[in-house]
Amino acid sequence: MSHSIVIKYLCQGRRDLVRTWMKLLAYVQGMSPQKRATGSHIEEEDENMQLPFFLGHLLANIHSLLVDGAFSVTSVEETNEPASFSTSKTEFEDQDSLRHAEVGRLSRASSVSSITGKSTLSHASRAAELNIGSFPIPSSALWLTFECLRAIENWLGLDNTVGPLGVLSPKTTKGSVNNSIALKRTLYKFRRDKDIFKSRTAPSSNYRLTNSSEVLGKQCSLPSNSSLNIGVGLGCGRSMGLDAGPGGRDDNMMEGESVAELEGLQALSWSDWPNITCDVSSQDISVHIPLHRLLSMILLTALKQCYGESAPSSMVSASSADPSTPPYGNFLGHILRGCHPYGFSAFLMEHPLRIRVFCAEVRAGMWRRNGDDPILSIECYRSVRWSELGQDLDIFLLQCCAALAPPDRYVKRILERFGLLNYLSLDLEQSSEHEPTLVVEMLTLLIQIVKERRFCGLTTTECLQRELVYKLCIGDATRSQLVESLPRDISKINELQEILDTVAEYSNPSGMTQGMYKLRSAYWKELDLYHPRLNSRDLQVSLERYFHVFSASAFTTQLPKWANIYYPLRVIAQIATCETVLQTVRAVLFYAVFKDNLGASRAPDDVVLTALHLLALALDICQVQRTYGDLLCDVGNKIPILAFACEDICTNKYGDQSMISLLVLLMRIHKKENARNFKEAGNINLSYLIGDILKKFAEFESGCMIKLQKLAPELVNQLSQSIANGDTNEMESASDSETEKRKVKARERQAAILEKMKAQQCKFLASINSSGDDDIDDTKSGQDICDSCNENNSQESAQVICSLCRDQSSSSPVSFLVLLQKSRLLSLVERGPPSWEQVSSSGKEPASKSTTSINQLSQRSSISGGSGMISSSQLVDVIQNAVNDFDLLGQPREVNDFLEFIRAHFPSIKNVQLPYISKDTREKTVFSLETLEEHMYLRIRGKSCAILWDSDSQNKDDFFSITEGSLESSSNAESLLLGKYIAALSKQTLKNPSAPGNVHSPSDRARSESNRLHPEDDGFGPIGSDGICVSSCGHAVHQRCLDRYLSSLRQWYGRRIVREGGHIVDLDQGEFLCPVCRGLANSVLPASSRNFRRVPQPPTISTVDSMYADTPSTSSDRDASSLRLQDALSILKSAADVARSNEIRKVFPMQKNVGMRPDFEPVFRVLSGMYFPGQDKMLESGRISHAIILWDALKYSIISAEIATRSRNNSSSANYSVSALYKEINSTNGFILSLLLNVTQSMRTENSLCVLLRLRGSQLFAESICSGNSPNKYPNYRWKQGGGMLYILENAEAEIQYPDIQFWEHASEPVLARDAFSSLMWTLFCLPWPFLSCKESYLSLVHAFYVVNITKVIITNCKKWQSHRSDFGSHDCLITDIYKFIGEHGEAQHCFDSNYINPAYDVKDAIRSLSFPYLRRCAFLWKLINHSNPVPFSDGANQLDGQLYAADEVMEGDNFELSEVEKLEKMFNIPPLGVIITDEKTRLVALRWLHHLSEGSEAHKFYSLLKCTPAVPFRLMLLPRLYQDLLQRYIKKHCPNCGTVPEEPALCLLCGKMCSPNWKTCCRESSCQTHGMSCGAGIGVFLLIRRTTILLQRSARQTLWPSPYLDAFGEEDVKMHRGRPLFLNEERYAALAHMVASHGA
Repeated sequence: MSHSIVIKYLCQGRRDLVRTWMKLLAYVQGMSPQKRATGSHIEEEDENMQLPFFLGHLLANIHSLLVDGAFSVTSVEETNEPASFSTSKTEFEDQDSLRHAEVGRLSRASSVSSITGKSTLSHASRAAELNIGSFPIPSSALWLTFECLRAIENWLGLDNTVGPLGVLSPKTTKGSVNNSIALKRTLYKFRRDKDIFKSRTAPSSNYRLTNSSEVLGKQCSLPSNSSLNIGVGLGCGRSMGLDAGPGGRDDNMMEGESVAELEGLQALSWSDWPNITCDVSSQDISVHIPLHRLLSMILLTALKQCYGESAPSSMVSASSADPSTPPYGNFLGHILRGCHPYGFSAFLMEHPLRIRVFCAEVRAGMWRRNGDDPILSIECYRSVRWSELGQDLDIFLLQCCAALAPPDRYVKRILERFGLLNYLSLDLEQSSEHEPTLVVEMLTLLIQIVKERRFCGLTTTECLQRELVYKLCIGDATRSQLVESLPRDISKINELQEILDTVAEYSNPSGMTQGMYKLRSAYWKELDLYHPRLNSRDLQVSLERYFHVFSASAFTTQLPKWANIYYPLRVIAQIATCETVLQTVRAVLFYAVFKDNLGASRAPDDVVLTALHLLALALDICQVQRTYGDLLCDVGNKIPILAFACEDICTNKYGDQSMISLLVLLMRIHKKENARNFKEAGNINLSYLIGDILKKFAEFESGCMIKLQKLAPELVNQLSQSIANGDTNEMESASDSETEKRKVKARERQAAILEKMKAQQCKFLASINSSGDDDIDDTKSGQDICDSCNENNSQESAQVICSLCRDQSSSSPVSFLVLLQKSRLLSLVERGPPSWEQVSSSGKEPASKSTTSINQLSQRSSISGGSGMISSSQLVDVIQNAVNDFDLLGQPREVNDFLEFIRAHFPSIKNVQLPYISKDTREKTVFSLETLEEHMYLRIRGKSCAILWDSDSQNKDDFFSITEGSLESSSNAESLLLGKYIAALSKQTLKNPSAPGNVHSPSDRARSESNRLHPEDDGFGPIGSDGICVSSCGHAVHQRCLDRYLSSLRQWYGRRIVREGGHIVDLDQGEFLCPVCRGLANSVLPASSRNFRRVPQPPTISTVDSMYADTPSTSSDRDASSLRLQDALSILKSAADVARSNEIRKVFPMQKNVGMRPDFEPVFRVLSGMYFPGQDKMLESGRISHAIILWDALKYSIISAEIATRSRNNSSSANYSVSALYKEINSTNGFILSLLLNVTQSMRTENSLCVLLRLRGSQLFAESICSGNSPNKYPNYRWKQGGGMLYILENAEAEIQYPDIQFWEHASEPVLARDAFSSLMWTLFCLPWPFLSCKESYLSLVHAFYVVNITKVIITNCKKWQSHRSDFGSHDCLITDIYKFIGEHGEAQHCFDSNYINPAYDVKDAIRSLSFPYLRRCAFLWKLINHSNPVPFSDGANQLDGQLYAADEVMEGDNFELSEVEKLEKMFNIPPLGVIITDEKTRLVALRWLHHLSEGSEAHKFYSLLKCTPAVPFRLMLLPRLYQDLLQRYIKKHCPNCGTVPEEPALCLLCGKMCSPNWKTCCRESSCQTHGMSCGAGIGVFLLIRRTTILLQRSARQTLWPSPYLDAFGEEDVKMHRGRPLFLNEERYAALAHMVASHGA
């Protein structure tokens, strides 16, 4: 059976069950009471505070079904049921003489009959319904109403806070009273339709309300006793004559029927207004009254059935035609038969009113000693979850009581419950500190009772619109948030979306923001400041948002107004216009005008404002009555609030005052205050509001007009003019113009005050300067002093200030906070994004590049190690030959240092002797290292120019080649260079001697090299990643301040005290949050003054006069379209020659290694830990160059920054704009990279060890690039004729692979086996420092490595371009040469691959596209070198260079990419591609590189794949549009390790492997943390399949990121609770990818 059938059965067939249910409700009525604590508060948390609310919610659901069932019974259904009760009046009178002797006790028969399924009362009610005929309420509803009233009265008789009600009806001692006959007499009155309930809701034909004697009948059975006082408490109740048993019930009640049940209603039918004494603050109070709310629900349903939108049209037309005719004229009288208006309203309003008083007292702070329980109670009571069936029904019941009660007595009862009766005494002394809050809450309640239309005037759609406006006024919200904020009955209507689109405008999801609805401007006028659920916090937010829209305060524009209400309740208008309300408002105005100087005012501004709103509501009611002729509030042909507005009252000390006079005085007071102190724009101007109210009084009442003419004639004049002109908006326009004038005056006053303060400051500074220096000219004007002050301030703003101490005068060095983190961004971009459909079913992640590199390195090491295996005797010969060679050319001190190194690392060799050769022992050191590099730069430039002049006369094939003989002739110079390097190392190695050295086996050598975990074949890099990315928030600190800050963090961490960011940072790893912006950092980079100057400019010579412009351009003596490959090769060859020259050998400074500066120690400590973790011996050896580590971090940071600028924050499309690349330079990251470049530049010449390392690297780069040779390709060269020095360095400690050896090996490898931009960076690192800022040299090197890049591109796409060979044009070009070479040496082609080939491009465009990343990185480096970055957060940091930072282009597509390529080609003067591939010198050099690569592949087995990738943005896994597809594929996927289905599957968005955030012993490799270390260098991005959210993993730290899948309304569905279809939001997913690419995860 359905619910409706069951309820109908209960209402018709088993009413005894309903009656029993009513008795059970009495047990939960008033449950969970609270009493105000006055003593010391004891912390007792009530964990079950919400359980009564849950129970009340369930009861309300049952009551809703019960009420619906009672009102769903039709008259046809009732007539079909046999009637068993059809007696007449005579029958009643005959049975009246047959009364039982017992009084107050039921016979067994009557008791049994009372619990049968069909009682006499039910039949009587049904018969009465049939007799009524035209009344639309079914008898079942009338019966349910009576049963509810009877249950409430029974409970009132037992309620301790009211007292037993037996005293209201004195018991007769006559034993002849027959209770059953008395009951039948009552039922007979129902049957005869005798009106025992005459309500004041039935006005006369002329719509005038009669007096109380005419309205109220005296037909109740209870005696009238107006002086009866109902006490409070059990003691008082028991003394009033009721024989109560234990628990407050007598035996009759336990049997099932009480005295009230037999004799009808007693207290509720009392015909006089009772005086009920109660103090909420001293008695138990409960917010749970289900019986009252059931009655309220019945009355609500009855009113809606007759007057609501669901009423039949015939019924609505009948009621609207003549609402005063029966039964509509006395609607409540027909519903509440057996009750009297006074008794009903007085007792039924009591408990809902007490709840509101309780809420007011809690808000006023009177219940603080009770802890949080009262606060939680009222929050639950007012929450949207329970307010619909709690607070809203209570307000409606108060409205029904207001419609029945005398207005003045009703308002006085409210004042009495709030404890504010003495507020009308006009005594200026405040009774308590809580009084103002109580007054505001009391006035607010009166306004809500009069104007609230939730259940008595608004249709369902209007209620829905009101609730949506209320929610959207507080803030923009998603659709689900709006639906959750709606009451249950209106959240499921079909017009929801239509109304929502009407009142709000939808904004699509953008970035991290979900799809939001924003209130339209027109509907801000519907803001309700007295919404029952509007708390103070939401009210303040609404006011601020309203002011932001209209630039006006809602308190002065959104006044409460009278709205249409159901006809039976229309008389509640008399509540707002009654005399007691006038007295209350008048008291508020009196306290606002006249204040006690010694104490606080009894009427603060919030009290005055609420009182004025109540007064405005009353006047609006008068306006409605005047406009429509509806006598809403007339009492004896007058409206009290208008009639008594001019009534003077004696105030003794302050004379006679009326409400009009008090309003005038208050208006003038606020005008004066506003004139003296101009308020902010969002504040309230009470003077204009009071003026409007006074004009309405004058307009409505002639007496008020006369009174106002005497007190404020200017207002009367304005009113007369507006009436004469017919301009009703004149007042508003005048007030607006006056407001603007006042704002202008206020700004002028503020400007004058600021100018005065500035003059005083200048005078004070002048006095300080004059007292400090008597020679200062006294005639210096104050303006000059101010100007100098401004200049000083601008200079100080550009200084770097510590973010912790803010001390500008401190001499302590300042450092910028930086974050150093490992990255795999380059590998991820080269590999391309995985697809959710193409991930292998096994779940195994693809083999990482690092694993492949380790295997390759092991193979290469075993081969190279085998070739270098020598015996002990050969080792002695090698060392002796090296000593002899170095002794011939080295200086004596260097030779001694060299021998010390040999003895320390080869202790087994003891017979090494120096040859006795006489030589010049004078050591000449004429240059410092920095000056030496300047000298080398000039030598190299001059030598390269000479080589270029002679290039035409030499054989082009052999021009740059280095033969075997030339290598032999230069071996002495190279031995000298390596010997000097070893001698420079000896000082460091002697401090930390290693274990005795032996001749190591090839396996040891291979094992040591296999431990070099470099992820890519770039020769140098951190372990387990592509490189180190450097970023910064831009804030700086003193090192000592940072030490104190970190010390405090460690103390908190040691004490297990949770601090902000505790779940983000790992103090053990040196991480911390920036004290200013809370950005993550783990080190500092020094910001000394030397680092802020630009990169040192090279000396000016004739060949480089115009090389220092901001953008590279060709010199005047060179054609712009020519390729500069020869220039670059000549520079490299000249650099190698100069490094070998005797001149450099003689002037090379012999200085000891300088220790590292203290301010550099933090950054080097972190970097060394990332590059060489756990290798303390290597760190102590001195063979780690700090400059090379910093340069490598700078190189990768530039690469990662360039990749990050390819993506957009709100779109998945690529951003090819070069201007976006330049904007990165002006950011804090660009500043920190510029600072890092300056620091690295200063460290390249810091000691001789680093200079020698670079000189050796320049030689190796020249041999590899110019001639295509590598020293390692000659097996005997490693330990013969110069190779001995290198052999000594390599085998000094074979178990450790030192970075110097790694770097030299990288420099000697084929140039095609390395990334072109990385080779450019390392070449610039090895060349003397002036080359970095030499534009002409930079252009030449860019051209040379551009040729390297296009050569690699052509090799990569040979097979794919077989069908396009006809597109080459000329068959004699670089492309055909490479095709021919690949045909002969196919193994070289296997070294290259590309995952990105655009089929729309032809061959030349494809080559240009694949060269785009190289050009972008070169441009970024050049701008970084030449652009002077301001200090972050200074004035210059926010100013962009218009030439460098143009607006971002929004164009997309292939044409836009090629246009950006063309811009960079013009920037670097790169000739057309056709010119390059047909150039003979280019083809010759490229073939030499190919041979070098082929030889290296055959000798060393280079199996690694070198990727050629265009400028594609970084992308995460390609996900399906519909989340259901992804869910079905992965929700039941088994773990590849243990074979079980993970509880929380997590899909890696970097590689596509299925992992789990929960750690298991059997699935260690599948945990998110472990996988993140191997896949993303410690960074993991996972999609939690069951939650739809993103899990970001950084080492052991985790955090959640919003879901990339949204529903049709742009909202997330976390854990898929709503079950809506989810779609991939491309913008949000692109934002996640951009964050990962920018290393923001």
